[in-house]
Amino acid sequence: MRNSDYNSIDEIETKPQPEVDNFFVEAVNSTYDHFLRTVKLASTKRELLLMQSLQGRAMNGWWEPRDFYDRFSMNYSYPNTTLEEVFDALGFDVNQIQTERQNDGINDSSEYIDRLFEAIKFSKSGVTNNKKNVMSLVNEDNEVLAGIKYFEGVRIKNPVDVLVGAYLGGCMDCAEWRARTDERYGIKMHRGVCMPVNIENNMEKLKQEGLTLKDLANKNICNLSLEQLIDKGIVSDKNESYKEGYINGFIELQPGFGISDDAAFISAGLLFSLETAYGLMLMDAVDTWDKSTPFIVKNGQDEKIGLRIKTRYEAMFGKGSFPCDDEDVMKVIYLASKNRNNVRHFPSCSQRRFVQYDSGTRLYPIQSHVAFIDAVKTGSSYPPSFKIAFEQIETGTFYRTYMDRYRKTL
Repeated sequence: MRNSDYNSIDEIETKPQPEVDNFFVEAVNSTYDHFLRTVKLASTKRELLLMQSLQGRAMNGWWEPRDFYDRFSMNYSYPNTTLEEVFDALGFDVNQIQTERQNDGINDSSEYIDRLFEAIKFSKSGVTNNKKNVMSLVNEDNEVLAGIKYFEGVRIKNPVDVLVGAYLGGCMDCAEWRARTDERYGIKMHRGVCMPVNIENNMEKLKQEGLTLKDLANKNICNLSLEQLIDKGIVSDKNESYKEGYINGFIELQPGFGISDDAAFISAGLLFSLETAYGLMLMDAVDTWDKSTPFIVKNGQDEKIGLRIKTRYEAMFGKGSFPCDDEDVMKVIYLASKNRNNVRHFPSCSQRRFVQYDSGTRLYPIQSHVAFIDAVKTGSSYPPSFKIAFEQIETGTFYRTYMDRYRKTL
């Protein structure tokens, strides 16, 4: 992929560094300051989202602003960069940042799902029609969930639809569900697992294998299986904590094309409802904030929270009562999957990119995707096109490409 901020970033020579140093600290701060000055987000968690963007920049040596490169004869990349090193380089207390991410980004959403179940239990039909039970996408302190400003003023009338979306969101990155979708549709998707990686005691073992943290996410480079990584103590198959020397890492199990989170959001909205798309967005946010928290949960907190929703619902209302079956899950994943034909037209917005304003249209992707869903359902015009995601893909091109696949599944 190419960095949207440069015309020729792939031509910038980088020298990988094994450990952070003074250059790393200066480069991280330069890039973060640049983002604070230039990136406008519809988020109450703007600073936290911008910090998270720095890990990938550091791993690849993509620093900002461009004249930063002109000050050095060599540019450095840091493929073993952890988010925690980024926080520390910026002068923040790692524990404080991790706790904020867990409480505001994850616990708020988990507690909101509990409140949805309470509302559904109150109304046995699963639909709350009286004003007393219309719910907002906010936490107990009346703050929008996950900092997503689009949720301000949104009113939920059907809690079940939000639960369906959160369940779908928990399935999207699940290796088992992707494998099932591969078999169902005859495709081959990228899949992997989030696992605790031991950097306190066994980073040296990783180096001895000639690997970096970045390499774990690339099966074509990492020649060790997940079982071997566990046997060597590099990866743990249990829940662990940061204080005990673990971070959240991603281990690729099968190379392939990934998933467009934008297409997943739209699919949830078209196949179910906008409220379902909002629920999926909540789990996407959980997946983002889960990248650095005090405790590392095997397979990720988005899967832990999302996948149990169906079981919990059917324990209340009976087996088969949940209005989302296995075929629905696989269809949404398939509609969102990338391949050689659509990879250049299917964006995959991070949480930051989902809420990043376009200076021309003054829209951000969530707004555009909601307008597109409405346009498809009502037959009205598509929203104005603009470039989104890291790949800088035109929304108009994306929507047309998506609709070609969507129509074939009807």
